Amino acid sequence: MKTLAHSRILQESNGNNKMTWGLRTGSPPISFQDNLAHWQGFCPSLIDLLDKYLKGNQFLQNNVSIDKTPISINERFQHTRFPYQDDIHLAGECGSDSVRQNETGIRFSQAFFITKTLLLIRKSQSNKLSFLKNHTPPNLSNNSKLKIGVIDTSITPYRLQNFFNYLTSEIEIVKIKDGKAGAIDALKQGKVDAFANDEILLKEFIEELEIVKPNEFYIDLDLVISYESYGLILPSDDPEWIKIINKFFIDKKDDIAVLIKKHTTDPNPPVTNPTPTPITKSSGRPISNIILLMIIVAGSGLTLGGYMYWGRRQNTPLETKPNLDTKTPIFANGYALLIGVGKSAHQPLSLPVTVKDVQALHQVLIDPNFCAYPNDTQHVRLLHDEEATRSKILEQLNWLKEQAQANPEATVVVYYSGHGWFSKSQNRYYLLPHDVEPLDFEGSSLSAEDFTNALRQIKSKRLLAIIDSCHAAGMASAKKAPSDFEEISIPKSVINDLSQGKGRVVFTSSQGEQSSWIRPDKQMSIYTYHLIEALQGKGNQAHEDVVKISHLMNYLSDKVPESASTLCKKTQTPYFHFESEDFSVALLKGRRPK
Repeated sequence: MKTLAHSRILQESNGNNKMTWGLRTGSPPISFQDNLAHWQGFCPSLIDLLDKYLKGNQFLQNNVSIDKTPISINERFQHTRFPYQDDIHLAGECGSDSVRQNETGIRFSQAFFITKTLLLIRKSQSNKLSFLKNHTPPNLSNNSKLKIGVIDTSITPYRLQNFFNYLTSEIEIVKIKDGKAGAIDALKQGKVDAFANDEILLKEFIEELEIVKPNEFYIDLDLVISYESYGLILPSDDPEWIKIINKFFIDKKDDIAVLIKKHTTDPNPPVTNPTPTPITKSSGRPISNIILLMIIVAGSGLTLGGYMYWGRRQNTPLETKPNLDTKTPIFANGYALLIGVGKSAHQPLSLPVTVKDVQALHQVLIDPNFCAYPNDTQHVRLLHDEEATRSKILEQLNWLKEQAQANPEATVVVYYSGHGWFSKSQNRYYLLPHDVEPLDFEGSSLSAEDFTNALRQIKSKRLLAIIDSCHAAGMASAKKAPSDFEEISIPKSVINDLSQGKGRVVFTSSQGEQSSWIRPDKQMSIYTYHLIEALQGKGNQAHEDVVKISHLMNYLSDKVPESASTLCKKTQTPYFHFESEDFSVALLKGRRPK
């Protein structure tokens, strides 16, 4: 038996001769129980495969039994969260990553496949979404807004807000209790016009609705709200257990691919032009034709580790027109922390444009048509204005450390936009957070040493740090700083410290005493504007499908100086430092800016 001093789960399981997993009972084809209460679906089979893996690698004794206990949607995480609150102690659960924001005591494993978050819409209300297709938002009254239902314990409201962005005033998000039953009841009674959820559950919804409300609803495959990762939810206190689970997904990826095809692929091939007709009650098997795309680890740092799940319903009102897009992976192992200090507690130091920068950058990272980072707080987080305090910045850098520990294939991006001041007497550089104290700059700011140490704790194979810390808009306020301080670009000595270690890359927006300039329209800094263009593929060749460090460097080094000179009559030269081979930081999908 292997030494497992650091794994509480495995020690307890071997001591009790039992390991217990939680599974949903009514979610075919993911997990469900048949008429004899036997477990069926992908998740039960995955747990059986994991059992063999653990015993074959001597993590578990052969006499340890695997128990599968049913859990409802309202019980999600209740028996997995550590510290445990009752007598049921789960080794984990199998399901989607629709975890509530600020959830504690649990961690999400590497994903094994991905589904889309879509809208199930009442046909008579579909005109209320026309503003998305026409790109001209209507001025809807409260009574005519599209009411979109969501399960109240999920993070779907957050995903909807990100998707609709500035159009959130045109919709009303209605939180529904009691899971699937509550959702179907709300749709039947007309309490909501649409419902947002993962496509697997929506297919179940529409099957039941067709019995009582035939031809009244459809699922719009043109509106992909976000993507949901399916994996294992694990207690957060056992990092060794999390590492073993993630290694299992890598080691057994071929066997997992077989299970996915077995449980989610219809034996009949999908049709390319299905004719929408009513569903019938006679179908006893999953009603979807599934198309799978493996997105395992690829070269040059592109680490996607999962599978895509798509469904095209045959002989059902799933869509108004056929969806032929079968190549839509996400950058599943991408993690980003975006910091735009924005409003300062000391008002003269406020930099509103930095908030616009991080919000625009966030949108392109989570856009499924561009960078395709997962649209959730488990992968991408923002700090701006009152949230961008010194303690919060360090706390979220620690979150990145934890994500990298749990996922050995993580690619991490840290972006900071705000003031950067240099103390001449201390020969020390500081980043100024929201809660900086004018009378105690040293004590209330984030020193370069503390920032560097926090980044060094993030043990990812690939890390890109982008620092935009010498804003021309802040130069007037900088003149009011103590005489010992001056606002300059981050010194190269600090950059050298930041880039120490394998897979580290540091970008800065300017060099030496240069400033970082804002575009004349005041909507964005020149640097971030061109960074976003590069992430959208402006620096790529037509045949390329990923954005690499080299693409960003080449494009920024060309465009930023040109725009600074043309638009502002100033000099601004980005700087790049890396101790790494070239690697991918995002996918490159669909449309490109002209």
